[in-house]
Amino acid sequence: MKTDALNPVLDVAIVGAGVSGLYSGWRWLTSAQGKGTRVEAFELSHRVGGRLMSAQPPGMPEGRVELGGMRYTSAQTMVSSLVSYLKLETVPFVVAQDPNMAYLRGRHLRTRDLSDPAKVPYDIPKSDYEGFTKGFTALAAERYLEEVLHRKHVDLKTVDWDKVAETGRYEGHSVRDLTMRYIYNRSVSHESFQFAEDTSGYDSIFFTWNAADGFPWNIGDYGASIQYSRLKEGYEMLPKTLHQRFESVGGKVHFEHRLQRFDTVRFDDGSEGVELHLVHAGHHKVVRARKLILAMPRRSLELLDQTGSVLGKEHHEVHKLIQSVVPIPLFKLALCYRTRWWEELGITQGQSVTDLPIRQCYYWPVGDDTKAGAILIYNDGLDLAYWAGLRNDPEGFPNEDGTDSNDPAVEWKENPAPKLMVQEAHRQLLEMHGLEDTPERRPYAAAYRDWGDDPFGGGANFWPQYVDSQHVSKRIVQPVKGKPVYICGEAYSHAQGWVEGALATAEDMLQNHLGLQPPPYQG
Repeated sequence: MKTDALNPVLDVAIVGAGVSGLYSGWRWLTSAQGKGTRVEAFELSHRVGGRLMSAQPPGMPEGRVELGGMRYTSAQTMVSSLVSYLKLETVPFVVAQDPNMAYLRGRHLRTRDLSDPAKVPYDIPKSDYEGFTKGFTALAAERYLEEVLHRKHVDLKTVDWDKVAETGRYEGHSVRDLTMRYIYNRSVSHESFQFAEDTSGYDSIFFTWNAADGFPWNIGDYGASIQYSRLKEGYEMLPKTLHQRFESVGGKVHFEHRLQRFDTVRFDDGSEGVELHLVHAGHHKVVRARKLILAMPRRSLELLDQTGSVLGKEHHEVHKLIQSVVPIPLFKLALCYRTRWWEELGITQGQSVTDLPIRQCYYWPVGDDTKAGAILIYNDGLDLAYWAGLRNDPEGFPNEDGTDSNDPAVEWKENPAPKLMVQEAHRQLLEMHGLEDTPERRPYAAAYRDWGDDPFGGGANFWPQYVDSQHVSKRIVQPVKGKPVYICGEAYSHAQGWVEGALATAEDMLQNHLGLQPPPYQG
């Protein structure tokens, strides 16, 4: 392998051109400290955005189906402020709609029925009935906190969750050392828990988490008062806009560059910097920088050579920090239909749920210029094992309507869906909606993205049992004190699985380690 000569020393090298990497570069170059410095980012793939990927389906020129992250909440002030500052057009992201389906235990219900204990096929005790109005997770959290805080009638809006995580004890155990599911099941009946899980559409959000982190995350992100928004042109417009802003102030992104290893080195002026060893098109490249930002999740960090003054195997504390989160695999599967057959049932938008392995689907907005429609299936956690036997079908689902021509739907074409998976997902969708399979109801195109694949390892990362997330999230930003190597991104944040987490860890690094002032768009 040929080795290219050393380039002039960069002030900052960034690995990863997802939101946290591009944002960090743009923020640095527009700060007093960073103006006029040399900053370059190195990205393994041929695109920016990481786990944000907006694909235009064939036959739907106005449609932008999210194969990755798809929305943000009204409580996520950083991403809300940034989107506003960058003048990106937003629209409400609709979830619960009364006429939508809730196909549970073989019964076809509508979303409106889920608040009526007489209609749901679950044997929920009357002592848990208030969960139908306030939410069963909120009910479980209140009962758990009554035990932890030794008082009745806890107001979830005023709880100091950090203090609960630090000092809270439940039945004699630290709340960090107990799983969320364990406490949930001791706070409400098993049927109440099963109802909450089945109607959430997710398989991972009540599992994996420790109780200290799991309850505030679920209440903060899926609470009754939360409103959602999305970007009209696709969430990928956020990293694409950050990329443009980054390059407009002198930054540069190098695509298809894989970081193999790095180590700290002493420069001629006596300062300590970092030497990166990258591979691009069969060439070995060496890049030197005064600071290195690794905007990468756990799995990506583990794929690097575990050598040097930061990642060397002897640095046990660093590896413990890196391994302190659990990657959560998830996939998105989008199916396109010639007609929006779900509208026969009075359904136009939002989410439907089921306990079938597809778990949840969204009727995706595709614009007004087509009769066609798209359904997005979002699957995580326990039911992935069901789909694993179908994902390796060598025969891809044949896309119609010109996806083989030079149309703009590049990201759609690059994420083909296995034919067997599409057929099975379609079968479950029709069962869920109580409709027969007819030729006019069959999909004509599909796309599939599994975020459990390398280099991501998962679509999100969660804090498990026995982890002090307050400590880890602060420590991992600069994993070895004194070494100019920093880590940011969603994985080690307190908004895991969200862009908000990527921005929050980047700001922690920029303000508390690199000396920047708060960003101009934050009040």
